[in-house]
Amino acid sequence: MVRSIRRLIPRASLISLTLIALMIAPLTAHSTTAMQGSKTKLTFWNYWDGGNGEEIQRLVDRYNKEHPTVEVENVFIGFNDLLPKLQAATAGGDGPDIAAGDLIWMPKLAESGALVPLDDYVKQAGIDLSDFYPALLNVNRYQDKLYGLPVSTNNLQLFYNKELFTQAGLDPSKPPTTWDELRQMAKQCTNVDQGISGMELFTEPGEGLTWQYQVYLWQAGGDFLSSDLSKAAFNSPAGFKALQYWVDLLQTDKSAPIAPWGAFGQGKSCMAMDGSWMVGIWSKEPPFELGTAPMPIPAGGRAATNMGGEQLVLFKASDEKQQAAFDFVNWLTSAEIQQEWDQATGFTPVREAVATSTDYLQWVKTEQPLLTPFVENQKNARNRPPINNYPEVSDAFSRQIEAALLGEATPADALAAAEKDVNALLGS
Repeated sequence: MVRSIRRLIPRASLISLTLIALMIAPLTAHSTTAMQGSKTKLTFWNYWDGGNGEEIQRLVDRYNKEHPTVEVENVFIGFNDLLPKLQAATAGGDGPDIAAGDLIWMPKLAESGALVPLDDYVKQAGIDLSDFYPALLNVNRYQDKLYGLPVSTNNLQLFYNKELFTQAGLDPSKPPTTWDELRQMAKQCTNVDQGISGMELFTEPGEGLTWQYQVYLWQAGGDFLSSDLSKAAFNSPAGFKALQYWVDLLQTDKSAPIAPWGAFGQGKSCMAMDGSWMVGIWSKEPPFELGTAPMPIPAGGRAATNMGGEQLVLFKASDEKQQAAFDFVNWLTSAEIQQEWDQATGFTPVREAVATSTDYLQWVKTEQPLLTPFVENQKNARNRPPINNYPEVSDAFSRQIEAALLGEATPADALAAAEKDVNALLGS
């Protein structure tokens, strides 16, 4: 009997194991199938709306279709809300996988510790960073690490009203190329009786004033901050030269108005420095016959402009998600996709390969010739200082400079006061 029982035990165990195996086989097969058919889901936050929003959605849909194992969700968040939401999300550990943000946000985001350094990913993917304009990469570096890749950019150049040029006896095919020519043409084009000024400048305090003034400062050979970003550098001969030039236009010649921004678009100013995005806006329904040209430079000066734009960043997640997110960023910033993006949106190229592409240049020539000076001078664009309190610095600077524009302070006194305020902010 004992022997019989011993013989039965292994047989019963075998039967039990067989039954269990048969029971779990469908579950195992289902689980394997589910894993093979699952997708890596990524969220992508950005503030592009209108035509830009439609284009980014088209590109996201295309990426999802071409990469069936990944699903990128495009999430629109308004410009004024995106940075606060990113900061709140990173503090709570519930941010997106990818975000596109304004370049001046980069220091705040990088120092949060929530971003993924991209250096290893870039190296593994074999990306040639030298194809990106250096100033666009500068704002993406923090403590010697790269935290973002440029996805869009723009810059400032000269717009002029060809109709007002003709009325003033100026040749509309010959815009100014030097500061002296701009000043002379602005005086000639000014018509007080008709309420027409020669050159519009941004005279209200805020980033608009700082952003525009920096162009003239750089053209004159100056810098806004020291190379180590620790103190103001604008209170210099170049800074004085740039500010005195503005004061001459406003106070001496009275060829530039002290008024809210917008006179040029209303046909009340002959010239203005504005952004490349206005080409797309005005080309759809031009208010008058427009011309564009490189910003004039002073004698002995250098070509320079200011740039804006967005950078793509990754937020910390699993290795799988981070790799999938970088693959999307690599695709979106590739030369092929960037050319599509630039032509659809009117952004200027972030990559030299696009800016020098025969197909792209032909498109500019035939479809958007007013973009030409912006595309050609993106290589001369400079970045605003990558410091985390730049908005406060810009505001403090502009408030002191405004006093000189209004004639309430000399250019020298205004620059000295601005230097004191800015250094206090940098020291804090």
